[in-house]
Amino acid sequence: MNHRIPELLAPAGSPDALRAAVNAGADAVYIGGKQFGARASAPNFTDDELSAGISYAHLRGARVYVTVNTLVHDRELPALARYLVLLYSMGADGILLQDAGAADLARRLVPDLSRHASTQCTITDGEGVMHAREAGFSRVVLARELGMAEIDAIFEIPGPERPGIEIFSHGALCYAYSGQCLLSSVIGGRSGNRGMCAQPCRKPYRLVTGKTDRFGRIHGVKPVTIGESFLLSTRDLCLYPKLREVLERPFAALKIEGRMRSPEYVAIVVSRYRKALDSLAAGSFVPLQEEIEDLEVAFSRGFTTGYLFGDTGPALMGRCRPGNRGLFLGSVVSARSGELRVVPAARTIPGPGDGLVGRDPVTGEEQGFILRGAGEWTGRELVFRQQTGVRRGMDLFLTRSARLEREAAMILQAAGPPGRFPLTIDITLIVEPGLPLLISGTIHIPGGTVLTVRHEGDVVPEPARERPTTGKDIARQIRKTGESAFRVGEFSLVYAGGLFIPVGKLNAFRREFLDLARQAVLAARRPGPGSVLDAEVRMEELAGELSRPVPGPAATLPRLAVICDDAESTIAALAAGCDRVLFEPSGDCLNPGAEIMTVLTGAGIPGAVVWKWPQVPPPGFITRECPALSGLREAGLAGVMVEGPGAAMAIRQTHPGLEVIGGPGLNIFNHRAVRAYRDLFSGITLSPELSLGDIAELLQRKAASCPGMETGVLVQGNLEAMVTADNLFDLVPGGDMYAQHRFGLEDATGRIFPVHVDCSGRSHIANANELCLVDFLPDLAASGVDIVIIDARTRGSVYTRDMTALYREALEDTAWMSGESGTPPPGLKERIRRMARGGITTGHGIRGLAEN
Repeated sequence: MNHRIPELLAPAGSPDALRAAVNAGADAVYIGGKQFGARASAPNFTDDELSAGISYAHLRGARVYVTVNTLVHDRELPALARYLVLLYSMGADGILLQDAGAADLARRLVPDLSRHASTQCTITDGEGVMHAREAGFSRVVLARELGMAEIDAIFEIPGPERPGIEIFSHGALCYAYSGQCLLSSVIGGRSGNRGMCAQPCRKPYRLVTGKTDRFGRIHGVKPVTIGESFLLSTRDLCLYPKLREVLERPFAALKIEGRMRSPEYVAIVVSRYRKALDSLAAGSFVPLQEEIEDLEVAFSRGFTTGYLFGDTGPALMGRCRPGNRGLFLGSVVSARSGELRVVPAARTIPGPGDGLVGRDPVTGEEQGFILRGAGEWTGRELVFRQQTGVRRGMDLFLTRSARLEREAAMILQAAGPPGRFPLTIDITLIVEPGLPLLISGTIHIPGGTVLTVRHEGDVVPEPARERPTTGKDIARQIRKTGESAFRVGEFSLVYAGGLFIPVGKLNAFRREFLDLARQAVLAARRPGPGSVLDAEVRMEELAGELSRPVPGPAATLPRLAVICDDAESTIAALAAGCDRVLFEPSGDCLNPGAEIMTVLTGAGIPGAVVWKWPQVPPPGFITRECPALSGLREAGLAGVMVEGPGAAMAIRQTHPGLEVIGGPGLNIFNHRAVRAYRDLFSGITLSPELSLGDIAELLQRKAASCPGMETGVLVQGNLEAMVTADNLFDLVPGGDMYAQHRFGLEDATGRIFPVHVDCSGRSHIANANELCLVDFLPDLAASGVDIVIIDARTRGSVYTRDMTALYREALEDTAWMSGESGTPPPGLKERIRRMARGGITTGHGIRGLAEN
């Protein structure tokens, strides 16, 4: 069976990696500039390197997408606008975006530039895909947590109504849902949403447990015996052996992760997937163990086929170590007298120059060595005859292959991908006495595009005085394309003979023509001068808007909202003076509406309760729960809080008058993002990664562009740092004995990050310290914040009641809130500190996020 072959999309964190990707056969490459890219630690590309890289790829039939997938501050919007127009003028084939404001800006400035929704957008369902289409995205990169059944449901959307669907096929997996992870941010200020992730998920943690006190804090902490330390470290994705099943779906692209990887890694991985896809196109693909082993040597933390094929637990996670393992060769059964014997677990036989590591499976001790001679296969064992320092009982791994390094070097040194480069150009040359040479060429570009180039030089043939230039002489010189992007296909010469053309002039004429052909190929992939000028005019108009002074918002007295997850806490919050409860049911996943109805009845205050939907809705949740909203609305439900625009769009379509509030998972970072969502949401919660200054700047701009939308800010609680599809409680032996316990993750410094698992089996990891912005309530009020929010989930009714009462007390101190008095209510901060879980922090409120 022949398959429709998707685009093979490769990473490139440097110009060398781009050359490796293109030469190895990638159909497209994704790269990042020095700004606005989600891999700030990669070498990345200067503006000149971006232009050169795009040209290199286009001449070789490949596309280039540029990552613009970080969250963007208001102060950065003018620079972003200039950058978008620059990328457009360079001929970038598309951009990857996360920030809703950046996407809105791109749609206005460069509407012809293809926009792809990054995996950081956390699109997990058909509703999210449909919203992406409405927002102008031509492609969606799905979250890596989706199983094949969920993807099949997305493909039920008719093709013309569906943007292209892209998935990851190889490389590192994030532990948390991309775009919803704040762990690096809360630990050290390095935000993954700003391209600065410090990868704390690859660090060691202990799972601990204990009982809870009346404020929901763990005490009497004891470790849970697990035997592994790197509890959040995933294996690497490898769909190579499953490509036949993958290609039964009409994916637009298969994406390889790895902009932080070396050019050599890119060369090997892309070449293996290129061969596999070409074999699938020919109907002859058979997964080869040797190819899988090459992929393992290139880099591997152990492979998984991921959530896509149902891998969970040990099949998904690599909790014993977080780094590169290489290829497991086998266990050492004998190590003496300069001879090492291994029972093989792989087909690869190491050769001279290869790097091997012996690793003690108990202690983790490692001993590496470089192989001087080839390993010998005895029929039962692999034998290495040299002193190594490796002991019997160690596991032996191949971590460096001289053979693969030579192969990668050849790919890097190649002029382009075989079969796609050089480009074929058919030439017709007319040589007539007394007239300039006239040459025309037809260029055949992979994909079916045909270009025509014509050149009339200043070379005028003269009658020959001695030996005339023959047709063979002319053909020989014109066919010399050298290291250019072209090879001559058909050559047609119109020449009666008898004329003389100096060889030097003929060669110069050929070079001029080939340079024009090169420019024509590149120009065909770039917008025309008029289109670029139009984009620049729009950019100047926008710059004027952004530089225009705007009046600040009027000071407000914020209302108080509390996020609760049980009925008792909800009633406690309302009794203590909160204006609204954002209720997230923690009971029955299949019937949360019943729990909501109980809360509405118990609250007895119409309009006081909002149903907070899960940060990442489980499969089918939106379709299943939307019909329940009618009855709940009649019972007094005020609205729904969601953290994805797809869910909001679904509610708007089915319940047009119902209030829909955006939660913090929307990652609102600038006023353009608020504006982009103005038709979906009546209110919106700002990102907890913003500083007080960022908030003030955003709200000042927002007041002028969409004044009616209310804005909320999280001010108290342990921020949710991660939500992951991995169920950490599966690690707990004899789970029933811990039924009344709470859990946490303890890091190397002794900090404990609270953990709970929801009814759909997803783990939620909160910050070890509790956010507390009570001192800054007057500043938030002066900035125009409408709602301040306490997150009291998992804390119980006592904490909820007391914390709500303290914030109500603070908000009702009119002298302090209005700025007449610089003193908060006596002892307020200390009373909060005594209830806090893990200490208190102002989060990013004062210092903001770390920057490059």
